[in-house]
Amino acid sequence: MESDPDTFFQGWFSHLYDLRRELLSARYSLGDRQKIQSVLDEFIAHYESYYQFRSEISQFDPVRAFTTPWATSVERGVVFWLAGWRPNTVVHLLYSESSRRFEAQLQDLIRGVGSGDLGDLSSTQLNLVDELQRRTIEAEDELELEMSRLHEELAGQFTVTGSMELGEAMSRIKDIIARADNLRMRTLRAALEVLYRPVQAVDLLIATADFEIGIRNIGLKYEMARSNAS
Repeated sequence: MESDPDTFFQGWFSHLYDLRRELLSARYSLGDRQKIQSVLDEFIAHYESYYQFRSEISQFDPVRAFTTPWATSVERGVVFWLAGWRPNTVVHLLYSESSRRFEAQLQDLIRGVGSGDLGDLSSTQLNLVDELQRRTIEAEDELELEMSRLHEELAGQFTVTGSMELGEAMSRIKDIIARADNLRMRTLRAALEVLYRPVQAVDLLIATADFEIGIRNIGLKYEMARSNAS
């Protein structure tokens, strides 16, 4: 690896701020489709770079990759699901942002004036989002079941022998991390495919960045408060 996880993540998070600014700029220059697509592609590549880096860590230290020590305690303890945000979070963000924008422009929609943004999703799009949520929850349940089985098997080994064989367990943890990260990216990509209008895709990615940045900042403030109190 070119850098240690802490350094990588600090740089990754700093660039996320930059990408958010670029997304906001793109939202108000919707006539430039090439610029919009470039920013969307860069955002996706940015998240892929994080999961690729974590995969490299996982090859030699699955536990470190799973516990994400570079994240704040709030992120790890309150938000994370299998070492990262729950894939269905993307769908929740989509619904939340859509509802907020729908309410704000309800009178315009009643008059037949559509905005084309997330507050103006078609019935077909809403059905596709519902289906995406169903598939995502099913996939999450499968991964949770696999993790539960691993816990039970390790507990059984320790109870019977007083020790644990960790080789196979580490391999399975690596597999669970990879599958969870793949599901996160797959869900994000699938959501963007449903949002065929550029402004809709931009709005979802801004909401995704805001969620990531907001939780991170809450975690940093919490840790600073604890440090000052000690």
